[in-house]
Amino acid sequence: MAISLSEFVKFYPLRASSLGWLFGAGSSVSAGVPSAYDLTWDFKRRIYCAEQSYPLHLFSNLTDKGIREQIQNYFDSQGNCPAFDSPEEYSYYFERAFSSPRDRSDYIAKQTSGMQLTYGHKVIGILMKNSYINLIFTTNFDKAFENVASSNFQKLESWYAADLDGGDNGIKFFQNGKRPLIVKLHGDYFSDKIKNTTEELQSQDKKLRDILSISLDTNGLCVMGYSGRDKSIIDILQESLIKTNSFSNGLFWFIRSGSQPLPEVQSLIDAAKKHGKQAEIIEIETFDTAWADIIKGFDNISHEDFENLNQHYHRINNQPLPDVGKKYPLLRLNAIPILEYPATARLYKCNAGNTKEVTENILKSGSKILAIRKQSGVVGFGPDEDFKNTFKDYGDYDTGLFQITEKDLMYDDSAMKGLITACLQKALIDNKPLRSSKRRNRHFIFPDPKKLSDPIFDSLKSTLTTISGTVPRSKLTWVIALEVNIQYVLSKPLLVLTPTVIASKASERSESKLVAPFVKEFMAKWYNQKYDTILNSWLDVLFGTNKEITITAYQRPIGGVNASFTLSRTTAFTRIN
Repeated sequence: MAISLSEFVKFYPLRASSLGWLFGAGSSVSAGVPSAYDLTWDFKRRIYCAEQSYPLHLFSNLTDKGIREQIQNYFDSQGNCPAFDSPEEYSYYFERAFSSPRDRSDYIAKQTSGMQLTYGHKVIGILMKNSYINLIFTTNFDKAFENVASSNFQKLESWYAADLDGGDNGIKFFQNGKRPLIVKLHGDYFSDKIKNTTEELQSQDKKLRDILSISLDTNGLCVMGYSGRDKSIIDILQESLIKTNSFSNGLFWFIRSGSQPLPEVQSLIDAAKKHGKQAEIIEIETFDTAWADIIKGFDNISHEDFENLNQHYHRINNQPLPDVGKKYPLLRLNAIPILEYPATARLYKCNAGNTKEVTENILKSGSKILAIRKQSGVVGFGPDEDFKNTFKDYGDYDTGLFQITEKDLMYDDSAMKGLITACLQKALIDNKPLRSSKRRNRHFIFPDPKKLSDPIFDSLKSTLTTISGTVPRSKLTWVIALEVNIQYVLSKPLLVLTPTVIASKASERSESKLVAPFVKEFMAKWYNQKYDTILNSWLDVLFGTNKEITITAYQRPIGGVNASFTLSRTTAFTRIN
């Protein structure tokens, strides 16, 4: 069972000096540094374009699913590449893209050159300065933590960063224990599979990992922004579990709210508990919001430190808009106003774990509630009786209301925004011949395959001729769909409606690679007038003849907190200056 961040904040100040921290790429993403996942796709893109003689710029949009599938199919067909999304991908494609160690070094330097310290980094610096954080391990190549230390200590000798050239000094300073130590682990990057890596470098890297191993004999460890893909580091943590006094202050692994830890991480946590260690998964929203909460647990941080912390904290301000356009053409946008959205949700306080555990309980109970796990408890919508039945095995409980604010809708990675979107998706299909689907973090609605003859789809059929069928040379079915996405722009919530096509999930990769080209060709002529007609047809499905609708996720009354929305049919229009 997971614990909440608020629970961690309660006891962390007491254990802080006896807990080391391991940071991965996730701690630098908000500072503008690409994650290992992003870098791996860039390596693949460069290799694919070079070996197939394509201009690199044609494949610059790696967020496009079709482009990723085209690139991945190329490597899958070769038969000797690492499995997709496996831990070996990063090092394999890095070396294949840049065979020279110098080129790899220059590439990393370029990728990390524009980083800016974030709020979370600055909190870490203040805690280092006040001797609450004394030991940091990082697999990152950037200089974030060195920059944090140099900005908080007047003398360079007040802290030390051990990299591949300073393994021996790193061990010496760790054993001395009189100054904060930053250890630059490099994970599996220097494994035997990197042929250009010398034995000396591998030996130095082992010395740095030895510091991690030794530290676990007497300290605990907190892990943040790190997926756990590096087998060499996971092995160290696994080996330390069998030692009697290891992880004496616990093992705490932070993950993004709504995500799931890798199986290797979950196995590590479970094994630690079996050995009598305190080991917990803790869900957080973002790196920066987590540290903003963590520092609140300390009551002896100076006013001056807090002033310095907030001095360069940037707030989002609406900038003046340009003058109203007066020239044609008239441009139509595919966003409609959300006039009203839920102000509160049900807060159900019980000992349920993370969002994964909450979701599993909902599925197991057959309940229709929609809920996530927040620090304060389970937050969601639906009948109160369903909450009680779903979480009855957790004993005592308390109920209240959770306030929904503008901030909850501003960020795409917000778990609360995902919950509100799921509720709106459910409300849109209620009492209509529609079905819904969630794929990764994208929400779709589409015609119920059993009710395609319903007159509500006549307008779509007249525009598209057919609204469902079979992907050529496969057994996969396709159907027109509408992606729904909430965006918060200029202090106003909008529902972005994107007509598209989705297909059933393929059981074989050979079928899967047929989907993207088919969808691309099917939608290729959806320009201007036709796209406008398709959008109007979908608005007819959702609104009928109404200019405004008020919809709810559940039929009233429900004996609980319902999610209610009021939407306007009128999309935005603009002219150019």
